[in-house]
Amino acid sequence: MSHRPAEPRALALLAGRDPVVLVVDDQEPNLRLVGTVLAHAGFEVVPALSGEQALQRAALAPPDLVLLDMMMPGMDGFAVLRALRDDPATAHVPTIFLTAAHEREHLIRAFEAGVVDYLTKPFVAEELLARVRNHLELKLVRDHLQRVAREREELAAIVAHDLKNPLSSIHFSAQLLQRGGSGPPSPEKLVRIILSSAEDALAFIRRYLERRAEGELLRRFESVSLEPATLIARALERLAVQTQSRGIRVRVEILEEVRAQGDPDAVVQVLDNLLSNAIKFSPQDGEILILCGRGSPGTVRVSVLDRGPGVSAEDQKRLFRRFVRLAAHGAEAEPAGGLGLALAKQDVIHMGGELWYEDRQDGGSVFAFELPMAHEQG
Repeated sequence: MSHRPAEPRALALLAGRDPVVLVVDDQEPNLRLVGTVLAHAGFEVVPALSGEQALQRAALAPPDLVLLDMMMPGMDGFAVLRALRDDPATAHVPTIFLTAAHEREHLIRAFEAGVVDYLTKPFVAEELLARVRNHLELKLVRDHLQRVAREREELAAIVAHDLKNPLSSIHFSAQLLQRGGSGPPSPEKLVRIILSSAEDALAFIRRYLERRAEGELLRRFESVSLEPATLIARALERLAVQTQSRGIRVRVEILEEVRAQGDPDAVVQVLDNLLSNAIKFSPQDGEILILCGRGSPGTVRVSVLDRGPGVSAEDQKRLFRRFVRLAAHGAEAEPAGGLGLALAKQDVIHMGGELWYEDRQDGGSVFAFELPMAHEQG
């Protein structure tokens, strides 16, 4: 059974938009004819009358496919193809050569250069459309599979990251229980931390499975009125073993009793990430300060301040990028894993807020986030 090329509507669904075809020909009548055929078939056409113009337009918005005249004055098709292959943004865009019958002796060179197909002028409209659809379908399916693979990798990283902190708390608390001793922390408190962390981990898995079953995104949030002070206490309870083991004091100042709008579990996860970093980079027997009150107009602000080494100007440029490891500084000399802060910022933005870093006066770091004030407070 022969393969039937996908229709433009199906290709548009794959691409999430109308597929874009860059058509390059130094003869304006040829350009107009090819463009008309493709436009009537539902493709978005970007015309170019020269190789230089084609490269300029490809740089502005990489196309999904290129129809390229082989022989043009000045910059010919081979030179354009080399330039496209040298640019990472267009290196994998399929290119079909448009060639006159007497130019066919160049086709071996063309295929060696990376052309995926060719059409002989004058062409038949149906053949042009069939070849364009075939190669667009192959390209868009490949792009889709790459996106799926990338999303699965990111999803696995998110799941592993969000389970790491509660499991670390369970492991650390269990080790202290195994060693015995009368505290602090007391065995009763360690058991509470284990139970609380296990419940957090199980709740995360349950929400993940429910949302996967419903076809929803993993990190989709509800929006409710919440009390930041309560969530701060919840995050600190989970991290109590880590702070006490390093002699770190945590001081919480509620500057004003305010309620925010957001997802409680997501806010605790954000606090968990910020506090874990503050603990990691604070000096032994240091102090972490948490401030909570009104922020910019209509928002509630929570700030986490430490006296660690701070973040260099160079690292600040990359601070919230995924999978970018920052330099190892501080008490544990452990590089930042490159995911926690990126996820925290993403979560805050999805809840309608903002998260940022600033240097602390007299040394250290300030990580602060703002969320919309709860609706009933205006």
